[in-house]
Amino acid sequence: MGALLARLPFWPKGRIRLLEGQVYNEADITPDQNGAFNRLESTFRRQDLDPDAIIPGRWHLFACYGCPWAHRAILTRHLKGLEEAVPLIATEGWWPFTRGMPAITTGGWRVDRPMPDSTFSSSSPAALRASAAQFPFYLWKLYTASDPKFTGRITVPVLWDAKESKIVNNESADIVRILNSPAFSKLGSAAAPDLYPEALRSEIDEVNGRLYEGFNNGVYRCGFGAASAFETARAQVRETMGYLEERLATRRYLCGERLTESDVRCFTTLVRFDSAYYNAFRCNLGGTVRRRYPNLQRYLRDLYTIDAFRKSCQGMLFGYPLMYFCICRWQGRRISNALRLGECALFAVMRALAPDTPGWRFWLASLLALPLRLLGRLADPWPNPSLL
Repeated sequence: MGALLARLPFWPKGRIRLLEGQVYNEADITPDQNGAFNRLESTFRRQDLDPDAIIPGRWHLFACYGCPWAHRAILTRHLKGLEEAVPLIATEGWWPFTRGMPAITTGGWRVDRPMPDSTFSSSSPAALRASAAQFPFYLWKLYTASDPKFTGRITVPVLWDAKESKIVNNESADIVRILNSPAFSKLGSAAAPDLYPEALRSEIDEVNGRLYEGFNNGVYRCGFGAASAFETARAQVRETMGYLEERLATRRYLCGERLTESDVRCFTTLVRFDSAYYNAFRCNLGGTVRRRYPNLQRYLRDLYTIDAFRKSCQGMLFGYPLMYFCICRWQGRRISNALRLGECALFAVMRALAPDTPGWRFWLASLLALPLRLLGRLADPWPNPSLL
């Protein structure tokens, strides 16, 4: 029975890791000895690219719409107008079942669609070019092509150098800066914003630090941490959201009246908060964004009116709750998560998940979902950390 279920595209299959170039599966996320979830450092961190080598079609972005870290890079690519210059290869397959799904539900980051002809050059290893013509194509092959003895987890986003057949960078924060650099900006739209202007860099760095610790990674520390670390992580998420709410009371964007990379970093977590993190990761101490944070909700709706932000959310708002249901089934919450999945499906059917959803439609969906929510509370009376 288990083998049959494992064939389903949305059934959890484990993460792929490499040990000196050899593939093995990592079944689940393991907290450290103190119960906290610690995110691993990215391995490929090259940033000093030759400006003369920044030409259209050489650099490819492998990313997943559903991953908030990869979403940063996808969003930056849209904001900078680099759609033609930097091809995007989305790691998703079995459309529409795995749209926005993570590696743990698809058996590893994979590509199930034809890639651009420019993705691999004639100098690429023959085995790599041959495997690229077969589907699914797994991203771990890019890692072993870049380093045959690579050890670590396979992650997205990945900035791929098609000419050299090597991964340039797999850290989202670095890739955002790279795509915003003057050399890449020349390939994009002349009207594109500079996301890291020199006059605001110290302020952006300060805001980015708060965002990462208490929000971007904070929600994962809630969801993946053990019970001993849960309350501390959740309190930090609430404190950071309060900081953001207060900051946005006097600003349109996080660093003033112009769009910066801090807004990119904030948006990818904020747009997922109510539909995924609040329930699945129990980030419920301060309430949902829509109900308790008017400035954050206004800010989210404002960003969503920008075409680049809207395009970067392709299908993600509907696939994301399913993605977290698959992850959290390991944490002893199958019944309650199934009920919350039904609740999210109801919101999806009523088109009430997007930030610009009219208030009446959201409240009507909430009313109809109330029986599911009450049953979920009975099955799993969160926020009881003993259930994590």
